[in-house]
Amino acid sequence: MIAFKDFRSTTSGSPLSDGIDKSLVLANEWLAKTGVRPVNIETLTETRGVVTIIQVERGLRVWYEVAPPPLQS
Repeated sequence: MIAFKDFRSTTSGSPLSDGIDKSLVLANEWLAKTGVRPVNIETLTETRGVVTIIQVERGLRVWYEVAPPPLQS
């Protein structure tokens, strides 16, 4: 079975602002702490706001393997 966990950071500015560094640090810390095996890693970008103020949320989605639940008899 697989699952995912998101790591996001928000920066103010243009959609080209770099806000993914913090997400990468958090994802690496979590992977080291939990010892899970990543299957795939995706980048996430979401832009919200009005013309004068833009918030950009960037991050990573880590897909990983999880043990299947035990069979019930």
